[in-house]
Amino acid sequence: MYRRSSSFSSITELFRPNNPRRLRSRDLSSTRLNALKKEIETNTHLIPLKDLYTRLGTDPIKGLTSAAAVDLLEYYGPNTLTPTSHFQWPKMLLKCLFTGFSILIWFGAILCLLSYAIESSMKARPSTDNLYLGCVLIAVDIICGLFSFFQNFKSTKILKTFNNMIPMSTKCIRDGVWNAEMPVANLVKGDIVHVKAGDVIPADIRIIESKGFKVDISSLTGESRAVTRSNTEGTTNILESQNVAFFSTQCVEGWALGVVLCCGDLTALGRVAGLAARLQPAPSPLCREISRFMWYMSIWALGLGVFIAASSFILGYPFIQSTIFVIGIIVANIPEGLQPTITASLTLTAQRMVKKNCLVKNLEAIEALGAVTIICSDKTGTLTKNKMCVRDIWTWNRKYSVLDLDFEDNLKNDKALQALKTCGALCSTATIDENGEIHGDASETAILTFLCAYNDPATVRQNYPKIVEIPFNSTNKYQVSVHHDKNMSRYVVVMKGAPECILTRCNTVVVANNNANITNEIKESVNKAIEDLATTGERVLAFADLILDPKIFPKNYEFDTEDVNFPLDGLRFIGIIGLKDPPREEVKNAIERVRTAGVRVMMVTGDHPATARAVAQEVGIATTPTCHVVTGNDLRNMTPDLLYLTLEKHYEIVFARTSPTQKLQIVEACQRRGGVVAVTGDGVNDAPALRRADIGISMGITGSQVSKQTADIILMDDNFATIVIGIEEGRKIFDNLKKSVCYILISNVPEILPVLMFILFSIPLPLGVMTILCVDLGTDMWPAVSLSYESAEADVMSRPPRQGDGLVSARMLYLVYGHLGLIEFAAGMYAYFTVMAEHGFYPSDLFGIRQRWDNEAVTDVRDSLGQEWTYEERKELERACQATYFVAVVVTQIMNGIICKTRFNSIFDVGMKNKVLNLGLIFELLLACILCYVPVLNDFFNTYPLRLQW
Repeated sequence: MYRRSSSFSSITELFRPNNPRRLRSRDLSSTRLNALKKEIETNTHLIPLKDLYTRLGTDPIKGLTSAAAVDLLEYYGPNTLTPTSHFQWPKMLLKCLFTGFSILIWFGAILCLLSYAIESSMKARPSTDNLYLGCVLIAVDIICGLFSFFQNFKSTKILKTFNNMIPMSTKCIRDGVWNAEMPVANLVKGDIVHVKAGDVIPADIRIIESKGFKVDISSLTGESRAVTRSNTEGTTNILESQNVAFFSTQCVEGWALGVVLCCGDLTALGRVAGLAARLQPAPSPLCREISRFMWYMSIWALGLGVFIAASSFILGYPFIQSTIFVIGIIVANIPEGLQPTITASLTLTAQRMVKKNCLVKNLEAIEALGAVTIICSDKTGTLTKNKMCVRDIWTWNRKYSVLDLDFEDNLKNDKALQALKTCGALCSTATIDENGEIHGDASETAILTFLCAYNDPATVRQNYPKIVEIPFNSTNKYQVSVHHDKNMSRYVVVMKGAPECILTRCNTVVVANNNANITNEIKESVNKAIEDLATTGERVLAFADLILDPKIFPKNYEFDTEDVNFPLDGLRFIGIIGLKDPPREEVKNAIERVRTAGVRVMMVTGDHPATARAVAQEVGIATTPTCHVVTGNDLRNMTPDLLYLTLEKHYEIVFARTSPTQKLQIVEACQRRGGVVAVTGDGVNDAPALRRADIGISMGITGSQVSKQTADIILMDDNFATIVIGIEEGRKIFDNLKKSVCYILISNVPEILPVLMFILFSIPLPLGVMTILCVDLGTDMWPAVSLSYESAEADVMSRPPRQGDGLVSARMLYLVYGHLGLIEFAAGMYAYFTVMAEHGFYPSDLFGIRQRWDNEAVTDVRDSLGQEWTYEERKELERACQATYFVAVVVTQIMNGIICKTRFNSIFDVGMKNKVLNLGLIFELLLACILCYVPVLNDFFNTYPLRLQW
């Protein structure tokens, strides 16, 4: 009878649809995440099949009973990937609206509305400035929040992408009856299923019986070739075990009968999907910088608020009036234009990067890429082409490289190469369709593609039609077929497989265009060739043939592959073909440039250690033969501290035979060391690491839909060198963002100090709320954003990644608040006092006049010349003064825009080559004129048409 575990500690129980312990949703999700991070620990692939049937309560002939299957389905749930939680878009939207710098803006908006409410309770005709400002701040926050929401909405689609990989139905037996259309969702542990070529594996299954069964597992493990799966003895690591086929991988050849071991969330794919969906991406460096700056501004604003509150109390202002003052000074400290400026600058940079084949899905990833210190790169499809090719050929005592210029000549003259062409065409199981396209697994396709360049395999196959074939299996390690030689009216046996296996079945070899007996010397030579090719990361296949005697094997001879009745020994050894997934041509130079920029590159792959080391040396990740290689088994025995020390000790590291959870473990270890980590990948197995990294980078052409959905950046040309462009753009945009932030903050000073003058010295308000809004969200915006178009002042790729260089530094704050901002404030106050003086109010008479000035009941305020001013006349003069102050700020901001163009070099060296900034500075002045002189606008923004005079 089937068995169920009742222990909640069992991972199977943990992922049941119902919550056994009724844990809080957050606790259950965290517990599941921690469970998924652990390596798969099971012995279901190691124990004898008879014991496995007993454990699962199944029968290999009849399968499960329908009653048992229904009970198991109800208890454990369907064979699907369940979402982490029901998607609640309002919750995500609120998170986007109330995070980072937006919290400060919301706080400012609430204070503005509160100030308007207080003023409304005190005055019959309150000023609407604070109401308008509050509404504008809310609008800014909502727009930026919605933008962030749509950017982050992609994370909710990750599990949907995984679910697209799952087949709809499969062939399953229950109660002794086969059902060819069994819904995959209804499969349970213990079900017996049948899969054939073209089918997608419906669950994690252990092979019971198979024939020529090959599975493409590249999306799950990163291996670029189909692998054989059969009923053999398993290995400790289930992911490397040859008797297990995994959920969502595809059968490309043969057939198999298997028993279901795991379903849904507990399959290898389910674990990867669960990790990718549940992991939270690391906060970007820019996000951390903005949060830190928000706290600085909050402390500074609150400090000023406390100062104003104390000063108001000392000066004898009423409590309500003091509250309005405190609100005003806090709001004045908020740089409303900062968040839109950063968003717009990053968006424009993203658009430029698209033209360079770099699609940015997450805007913050642009700057993060510039700050990256470690790149953890996948091998297959990222550093290599993910396309097996014939690289080298060995025949007796001679090695040929297909890249050599004289290879084609050698091909014509060498008898062994001629024989190899024929044998390869007949042995390859790949096919050529009517359009000339080649189909088959990676290795077979590579052999046939190579032969098509120098031969016509189709003609060879017509002249040598196949009679019978024994497919490759992991026990024999060879594939053999018998063909009829039409021209000579005889049969030929051709064989390919593991070189050591083929060699033992041969007694002759092609030597110098003749056949010679195999000696110990020849065996040593062959073994050395195998070793040499293997050390370069090549997959080696040996080829042999045998001409059958027509007297023993006459025409129409009945060949039997079950009870083999033709020779499998005494063959002629022809040669060896070395297959390799070649590195991309541009990768080596790209890695060299990245290293010059101080970025460490590590390979993290699921492939064999020897192959990984060879590719690492070829592309420049490993510059010495002693490059440190860490395998998945090594990682399994490492503590987090030991992995940390390994990363510290060895600069050049290659991680091989790693599982998805181990890739995640490596990324988190690098982040614990303080690194900003970028992960490149193209397969499903890369999804958790892509999700957890500071920057996830996927391939646009060869990348799976899952990797694209999870990544922050997609390389549209699959070119690793595009990462170099991304790093360069990231570093440049950070430098330019510092310029934009500096420019925005400078105008903050002449906005804060007038409020302080208004409160402390009781003068008429020099700059109104609406004119502050005109500066922050009007005249400053274009120039601030256009600074992102500035060219790099120096070679940003010749310096190490930034460390400790924040978006806002002490040096910048001194420049803003202690120098340029004060000059701008002085220019504004000079303009303000000048207009006041021209109309009769000298500076000495303005101090202490505010209460009478703002009192509607007072109609006889006298100026320095003895003239009396009504309330309406005073307010009209105040508008003119505020407009003058506003224009003075705009003019000085134009000069500050030129100053902010460069951080290090002289403006005379840099020049005014940024046309967007030049237009922005002109626009800034034109907009100021429009706001002052257009009748409807100057009434709304409380500005005034100024008179031009010398």
